[in-house]
Amino acid sequence: MSSTPFDELQRISEESGVEKSLDFLEHHFRKDKEFFKLFEVMKMRCRHKLGLPLIYSQQPDDLTETQQRDLEDGLLNACREVGTLFFKSGMIQEGWMYLQPVGDKQLNEKLVRSVVADEENIDTLIEIAVSQGAAPAYGYEMLLDHYGTCNGITTFDTQAARFDAAVQRQMASRLVNHIHDELLQNVRYSIKEAGQESSLTPQMSLGEMIESFPELTANGAHHIDTTHLCSAMRIARLLDDPVEISIARQLAVYGSGLAEDYQYPSAAPFEDTYLDHGLYFSALLGEQVDQAIDHFKNKTQTVDAQQHGPVADETLVDLLVRVGRADEALAVATEKLMGNESAMGIAPSAFDIAQSSAQLQRLKDVYRSRDDLLGFAVAVLKKPIESGE
Repeated sequence: MSSTPFDELQRISEESGVEKSLDFLEHHFRKDKEFFKLFEVMKMRCRHKLGLPLIYSQQPDDLTETQQRDLEDGLLNACREVGTLFFKSGMIQEGWMYLQPVGDKQLNEKLVRSVVADEENIDTLIEIAVSQGAAPAYGYEMLLDHYGTCNGITTFDTQAARFDAAVQRQMASRLVNHIHDELLQNVRYSIKEAGQESSLTPQMSLGEMIESFPELTANGAHHIDTTHLCSAMRIARLLDDPVEISIARQLAVYGSGLAEDYQYPSAAPFEDTYLDHGLYFSALLGEQVDQAIDHFKNKTQTVDAQQHGPVADETLVDLLVRVGRADEALAVATEKLMGNESAMGIAPSAFDIAQSSAQLQRLKDVYRSRDDLLGFAVAVLKKPIESGE
């Protein structure tokens, strides 16, 4: 008679002891893909290596700091391995349960990307990738492709702030490109429907089409949900890649040609959504810089700070920094924003702006004049980049 796993385990236990028994169990559960049980075996192995009872009991373990750290490391490695096995077997929700405590961002991203999305797993995959933060930018792209722009904007507004600036930029990039591609396709179709296809070239950009066919937006015509376009302007301000900023500007140019009823205002200081954003994006591309700075300087005088807070000052500082005018940005920041508790964090702080010896000296002078020894100390102790120290 062939022996059962129970018989085999009994024999190994009697002949070779605990370590070989655990080897047998681990091999058996791996082969049968019983990963929950495999994890329990790996937990027992961790405890055995530390001379602890294999099974947790009501009596707390008496561990040294080193033993506690080794036990935690062993358990995390077990979580990593079992979570990976679940993912590779298509059981992504179970896998994520084990991977969450590990906190390995690179592994999470790799595993999420390895899953072939289908109708059965797409919702779970997006939930884990975006809401649970396993691979937010990649998951956000899946969400846009599967559920469209409206859901994409809602998700951005409710989820993006949880992530760091780099991830927010990646999400903004996905959204702006998604809206641009949708609009470009619709505009091309409209031109073909008008019998003007011969005037199109494969390389023609959205901006070139708008210039060549100004009648595209005549008589209230539009080729995309105009509320989506308005939201895209706000989100596109996060972009820092010139190619993508150029795309955002083309969207602004398209929006500026829409009928007045479809030109929805944005929050200050971008009340004239497409004019204000068009200038902003142009400045970031090195064009109309002086005009844009003057424009947003004027906003600091016209936007009601009592109602909106220092948002106009913050926007001006941020723009000045982004176009390479740090001295001017620092002057506005120290005069208008330093110590202002209503600031929304749109602009970098005075400490972040000040990099050169001259800028740090200005900061020290400001703090000295305010009798702020702590702020002065930070400015004194910060090393200027130009010194090479």
